[in-house]
Amino acid sequence: MEKKILTSGACHLTISGIAYHTKRACDNCDRPIEDRVWFACAEGCEVDFCCQCHEHLQTLFETGDGQRAVWASRFAAQVAQRALQAPAEERQAFIDILAFDWPLQMFQDLVRALADVADAQVVHLQDGADMDVAADADFWHLVGFLQLLRCANQKPAKERRFGELMLRGPRVPESHFVLGGLDKCDAQAEWERWKRYKDHVRPPEEVVLQAEFQVSGAFALFLVQGPLVPLSFRERCLEADLEDRLVQVKRPVLSCQVPRRPPRSLRLGAAKALSRVDQLKRLEAHFTRERGRGLGVMREFLALAMEAFMSAKSGKNLEEGQALWDYDPNTRTFWFSELPAPLSAQCQSLFRACGVLLAQALLNGTRLQVSFPPLLYSLLLRHIGASAPRLGLTDLASLRPSLAKGLQELLQYEGSDVGEVFPLDWPRGHELCSSNRAEHVEAFVEWFFTEKFRSQLKPFLDGFKDVLHSCDFLQTLVNASQLEQILCGVEEPLDVQQLKVKARVEGFDHDFKEIFWSVLESLDDEQKRRFALFVSACDRRPPEGWQHFELQVQRNGEDDDRLPTAYTCFTLLLMPRYSSGEVFRERLLAAITETEGFGLS
Repeated sequence: MEKKILTSGACHLTISGIAYHTKRACDNCDRPIEDRVWFACAEGCEVDFCCQCHEHLQTLFETGDGQRAVWASRFAAQVAQRALQAPAEERQAFIDILAFDWPLQMFQDLVRALADVADAQVVHLQDGADMDVAADADFWHLVGFLQLLRCANQKPAKERRFGELMLRGPRVPESHFVLGGLDKCDAQAEWERWKRYKDHVRPPEEVVLQAEFQVSGAFALFLVQGPLVPLSFRERCLEADLEDRLVQVKRPVLSCQVPRRPPRSLRLGAAKALSRVDQLKRLEAHFTRERGRGLGVMREFLALAMEAFMSAKSGKNLEEGQALWDYDPNTRTFWFSELPAPLSAQCQSLFRACGVLLAQALLNGTRLQVSFPPLLYSLLLRHIGASAPRLGLTDLASLRPSLAKGLQELLQYEGSDVGEVFPLDWPRGHELCSSNRAEHVEAFVEWFFTEKFRSQLKPFLDGFKDVLHSCDFLQTLVNASQLEQILCGVEEPLDVQQLKVKARVEGFDHDFKEIFWSVLESLDDEQKRRFALFVSACDRRPPEGWQHFELQVQRNGEDDDRLPTAYTCFTLLLMPRYSSGEVFRERLLAAITETEGFGLS
């Protein structure tokens, strides 16, 4: 790394001191570099480190052998090239050996070594829109070799060896193959490359097993490499695709005004506003008698609207009667209630508005505080034309565990009176017999998910489809699990150490900053969850990690009697400079357990 010094340029004064406009961002912590001094790659690639990260990495690698690291990188590339140049039958035999004969620890070490080398090289790959990334054959041979290892990793989950009673499952988690360095690459440029080659793309597993492997433009795409690609990078590419489509259709933003309170008025106003969205168009909402505008307010509107929708009922003005959504405390998910037919037009309109709201959350990059079963995201993708896998007992078990267990017992039952022992309440229940058990269960599961709740499900799916039906990126490059994480984040306890990476704590002295983080670290998992919910309206981790939660903390006077306040649309926490850590902890717990967090004053 070479030391760089800003000799001229603009700067401005902040609470923390002078910030220089270097027009650089640190490739380690992702923060803008605002010091006059930073470090850049000596080989000319666009990798920059701030002073703090450079010092940390220097300490981390000061005992390392740089020449050995370079040798390991070159050796890995040569091994990868040799493996991929071998005849197809030898590659297949190699996969079989790795899958069933290699010791697990050796396999894990090989995966880790190859992934680490590829991860280190990807940040040096020039990935601008005008660059030919396929020219770096060494890197793409490493990627191809990782795909061979993925084939070996999955084989025990698909094939059973002689003498084995059941499938083994993958050898290592798919997360071992993820190349986190891709998050440093240009998502816009990658999306443009994908758009250029998308009609020629083939599954990477198929490419590395073909008769003669070649690094083609259609293979040299990050996006088609499956689990090797971090979800956060895929999400940024999706944002680029959606923005491009919004520009192409040349449709103006649809503005609306809704009341913040009471929930009934907010629900009706939000449903009316969302009912006007019947095509790819971004909604822009603001609250009655409030000046706030922009993305932050829109995100708050979506969060409040979703909360209001999930508490709606089937009666007049969606207030009285049966709840529209059924919450299961065991699976902690919402599903459609079994409502009597016919469903009112008002209820159908609200279900459609829910689907539109999910689509608008994608367009606005908003996380929603709602928990649907994973199968609902499969249905959403299938409804817009994606080739989602057929739903089965595993999906039903995520929603109705006892029902799925009963159907599994039905499949294993060998008596001739199966129809009497396992009566199924559905239109074709009388057709069940011992000879058609498997086909009958398969048909029942399909009916349960597509017909039993059709009057509620169809308007919900239609609302999502009306906005995003033309998004072929969503149809081909995002699966149900990824869509759920993009919309709702990842259910994982708050990691305070990761949160600190990109957090900004301004206006406090060093001692109180230490108090702030120590108090936050001392909270239990439930309290940390409430803290995340209080400041962001969502308690789930962003797909790219807690370091991208981007918490902002600002000083707001000195008063031990006041509670912290939060503006969820900006992930902003305002708080006084309390006299002690004990007072701060007491006030923080009061705020996160007794309030909602939406602009509390």
